[in-house]
Amino acid sequence: MQLRSLALAVALVATGVLGTACSDDDDDNGGGGPSQPRQFNQIQRLGNPLVSEVLLAKRSHATHGTTDPTDDLTLIAPEILGFLTGPGSVAGRSASYADVLGSVLLPDVLVVYTDRATPVGWLTWLPQLGSGYGGRLLEDDVTDLALLAVFGDPFGLDPAGAAGKEGLTTDNVGTDSPVLDQFPYVGEPN
Repeated sequence: MQLRSLALAVALVATGVLGTACSDDDDDNGGGGPSQPRQFNQIQRLGNPLVSEVLLAKRSHATHGTTDPTDDLTLIAPEILGFLTGPGSVAGRSASYADVLGSVLLPDVLVVYTDRATPVGWLTWLPQLGSGYGGRLLEDDVTDLALLAVFGDPFGLDPAGAAGKEGLTTDNVGTDSPVLDQFPYVGEPN
């Protein structure tokens, strides 16, 4: 009987401790977060699709990923423009085309115009391509759009620079996941 009383006492103490630990009572800081200010380090930033992955060398990914978009024009723009322009560059585009593309991709953030009512996909918020509010649609093939922007001529500004590069404007991979008309909108993974 004494063993049973001891087990009951231990169970009551454990219940009391657990009940206190799971309490919803406010603490000294109002229950709204940590009591001490914290500083977090940004470890990655991705805005426009494939800016880092295509237009920057691997050695520059950490710089791009850990800096603020306000620094893009000084820190990553020179490398991106070097990739795009000149006869020895990878893309071989004209400086005027690179300037237009640079104005779209830098700073590397997604642009969303909340004052527009039309949903459109990535890059189609541009005056040259549409007038929607921007961002990305689930069905956007952002890889093909990014390759088209770099190696094709979606703006109609550099047809000579895009000549012969049609094979570089697609990854030849289509979507295989359905977009649903209700939350969570993304279909089951394959």
